[in-house]
Amino acid sequence: MRVLVTGGNGFIGSHVVRRLREAGHDVRVLAQPGTSLRAIEDTGARVLWGDLRVPHSLLAATDGVEVVCHLAARVGDHGPASEYFEVNAVGTRRLVEAARRTGVRRVVLVSTLAVHRLHGRGIADGDEDRPRDHVAMPYARSKILAEDEVMRAHAAGHVEGVVVRPGLFPFGPHDRTTFLPLVRHLDRYAHVNGGRAVFCTAYAENLAHGIALAAEHPAAAGRVYVIADEGRPTWRDLMDRVCDLLRRPRIRRSIPLGPALAAAAACEAWSALTGRPPLLTRYRVRVAGLHCWFSSRRARDELGYSPLVDLDEGLRRTVAWVRTVA
Repeated sequence: MRVLVTGGNGFIGSHVVRRLREAGHDVRVLAQPGTSLRAIEDTGARVLWGDLRVPHSLLAATDGVEVVCHLAARVGDHGPASEYFEVNAVGTRRLVEAARRTGVRRVVLVSTLAVHRLHGRGIADGDEDRPRDHVAMPYARSKILAEDEVMRAHAAGHVEGVVVRPGLFPFGPHDRTTFLPLVRHLDRYAHVNGGRAVFCTAYAENLAHGIALAAEHPAAAGRVYVIADEGRPTWRDLMDRVCDLLRRPRIRRSIPLGPALAAAAACEAWSALTGRPPLLTRYRVRVAGLHCWFSSRRARDELGYSPLVDLDEGLRRTVAWVRTVA
């Protein structure tokens, strides 16, 4: 197939590009002007410069393409709602319209588990059918709207729509947004509620494998899938393994959920007054302190998905990469 990967030069996108190239597909990458191509420079993928806010660039990128894997997005837990809406919701609408006009068969949207609101004790056994109720957070709300755009086009028969929600903690080589800063600031890290919350990870190679299956498998049309690793680690489990690999002392600092949420609310108020990014947000606190585990059972049953790399090996590879860039 000829496949377009939007955001294919980013962290997860670069792994998707490699996976698709290994499977023999002809891969195009839609990259935003000014962004680095170093993660895909040896893949043989064709790079097209474009932007979700520029419709004519999307028409050019989708022309002659059979499948689009849509990863380009504005990601984060703070910032103006208008920016998330313009890039994630309106940008996806423009991409789906371009796909319809150029005859693309399937659009695979990579979404997020943030569409589900964490409250109470969290979600300890989630699946794709849980309500998408996290409408107060601009990023999550914009991704709900993006999912709606893809599935609306599917229902209308314009394209085959597929939605993939990665495990809560995607990680792997080339992750300069989450894992690398985490390692560099271990001395600041503290568990919330003792790090006892269970959650699901998504090692990049496993996630790319799942996204490729969603692009290729006939059964995926019109479906939503969680793609995550095996196991039910707690945050303490994960951080202990990371510290051990780095030969650093295990983290014992912990903050109760209530005071952590109060501190995060104060940080968000300070951010609103100064315009600077908050040091902590309530979303990050809830993610660290409440359960957020979702099953990949549907992807296993319908797509034949099975993780290629276990958690320990994924962490080992990621830490080895960190050592090359730290």
